[in-house]
Amino acid sequence: MRYLLPLLCLFFVACSSSDDSPTPAAPQASSFYVINQGSFYDGIDGSISGVNVETGEVVSDAFMTQNGVSLGNSPQAGYTFGSTHYIPAFESNRVWALNSQNLQIEGTITTNSPNAVLATQDFLFVTNNDGTLSVYNRSDLSFEKKMEVGPNPCYMAVSGNELFISISDGYNYDGAYANGFRLARVSLASLALEEYIEVGMNPGQLLAAPDGTLVVVCRGDYYMTPSQVYKVNPQTNASTYICDASFITLQGSKLLAIHSVTDWTTYESVTTYRSYDLGTGQIISDSFISAPLPAAPTAIQCAPNGEILVMSQLSTFDYTSPGFVYRYDSQGNYIAEYTVGTAPCGILFK
Repeated sequence: MRYLLPLLCLFFVACSSSDDSPTPAAPQASSFYVINQGSFYDGIDGSISGVNVETGEVVSDAFMTQNGVSLGNSPQAGYTFGSTHYIPAFESNRVWALNSQNLQIEGTITTNSPNAVLATQDFLFVTNNDGTLSVYNRSDLSFEKKMEVGPNPCYMAVSGNELFISISDGYNYDGAYANGFRLARVSLASLALEEYIEVGMNPGQLLAAPDGTLVVVCRGDYYMTPSQVYKVNPQTNASTYICDASFITLQGSKLLAIHSVTDWTTYESVTTYRSYDLGTGQIISDSFISAPLPAAPTAIQCAPNGEILVMSQLSTFDYTSPGFVYRYDSQGNYIAEYTVGTAPCGILFK
């Protein structure tokens, strides 16, 4: 079987190029950017699609349009802080710092197989697939330090004055991910690894809830052990199972969970869209969005206004066709659908 490489906009404005040649038109107000992973194995570079929700216009490769270079191979979900978007390109060993108004390159970092990025007022943090966390000064991207945190670290989240990192051991499938099953806790004050918190198998996507708790998707083994969501109390280190799910987002105190299961004997996939009360863990709805439904979800995010955006491939085993973003209002009513790049994995909002 085949998996996407390990995988989180803004309003567009016009700009001028350095040689005074016309800049291709870009969507204006009420827009967002979609990060597309492409397909490394099929020679398809990653890209950024610009979507204007007022006109329905999509700029298929807004990064290339602005900068004249490729985004690189296997970009991952990015992170926004202030006026800068940070995007890791896994196979290209690079992190981009981009102007949030026009995607113009402001800086780059070379680092080993970056999985995810997260920024604070002072620092930019990068998880590297070699088992390390790299720390940079956010103001000028100068290197601060690197520390060992555990095999194949993935997503990050901040709660209080601490950074939490999902440690997946995600390439150790023959060893049942034995060195995963945990979150690393790093002090933002001392930039030191403090301890680990036990969670489920192969932890990946990690979110911080408004009440300071953490929500983590533990992806299992993609076969016998299902992908499960746990809520973690960072004060007590207790973790509580909530549901089975593949992709999640938070809508206030509500957890929106997409669960896709494939029968590997028939290769048929079944997907559910359930919402949960994060406080009680109880199901709120068995279907938080209305038809039409995405064919093969790859990620989900909520916009600042509560709208629900679900990213999807054309079908479960199609790794080369353009992808889609399905847009629903905050109540889950269908609004529109946009064709974007191959394997969309994240959206950046202004």
